[in-house]
Amino acid sequence: MSNHRVYLDDIYASEACKGSTFRAVVMMAQEARFINEQARLGYINLTMKPTTIAMDKFKDNKLTILSKAEAESRQAAKNESAKNHEHASNNASSVDSANDAFGV
Repeated sequence: MSNHRVYLDDIYASEACKGSTFRAVVMMAQEARFINEQARLGYINLTMKPTTIAMDKFKDNKLTILSKAEAESRQAAKNESAKNHEHASNNASSVDSANDAFGV
C-alpha cells in the first residue's frame, strides 16, 4: 500500500485542523492548488502530484490554517506596512525633486 495516505487518526491528532475533517481537506486542497500554481508558473518542478505533496505536508504538520480574525489582523499589518513603505518612497521622490529643482 501507498505511504501517501492521510488517515482519520492523522486528522484527529492534528493540532492545526483541531480534528476537523473538513478543515483538513480544505487545508490540503488549498496547499495543492498553491503547489499546482507554482508549478504552472515554472517556479518548481513536480516529482509527485500536488495532492500527494499536500497530504505529505499535512502529515508532517507543515500546514496551518488561520482563523478569520488572524487573517484579518495579518492583512491589516500588511496594509500598514505597505502604507509606511509608500510614504517613505514618496518622501524620497520629494527629496529627489527638490534636488533636481535646485541643481544639487
